[in-house]
Amino acid sequence: MSGTFPLTPAPSAIKIQSYQPTRVSISHNLRRSVRTNGAQRWVITADWVGLTRAQFAPIQAFVVAQRGQWDSFTAVLPAHKLPQGVATGTPQINGTNQQGRSLSTRGWTAGLTGALKAGDFLGISGQTKVYMVTADVNADAFGLATVAIEPALLAVPADGAVITVRNVPFTLALGADTMESAVAPGSIYNFSLQLVEAF
Repeated sequence: MSGTFPLTPAPSAIKIQSYQPTRVSISHNLRRSVRTNGAQRWVITADWVGLTRAQFAPIQAFVVAQRGQWDSFTAVLPAHKLPQGVATGTPQINGTNQQGRSLSTRGWTAGLTGALKAGDFLGISGQTKVYMVTADVNADAFGLATVAIEPALLAVPADGAVITVRNVPFTLALGADTMESAVAPGSIYNFSLQLVEAF
């Protein structure tokens, strides 16, 4: 792990992809058969347009220092620093042996409507995988809430593990071993970079 990606200046645009490989086959009678191993990872494409050399140099140096796809680093996506939901309280995992696509949680503000919204990201202490909330979340009178997520949990979280909903760090690596940038007249740099989740 080699630090945090320099997102200043912020990218002009970021594309977020969810990669979930499946194997699809069609039989002679046209029935569809689908298989999956449950794998999922985030793929981030960031574009910078119109950077000066001084603005581009720290980004370029950081990328070169990754030695292609060798190293990994963290980044908080600028447009997703805050959740859409209210997200007040101190959310934690509630109980042991949790699996699948549903989290039992505690520590939300009691009776909170809209704690999280579908499309919010969350992290769980002890794991580097980032999950997406797939349905709006409300907390009951005791601050308990069930959170639907995708993908399914990759590891069983500990009871009391802290749930991060603000400034969720993605653990990433470069998506290719080659880095290139376009330099326009006047030393104006345009740069595109693909990053893949490396949990």
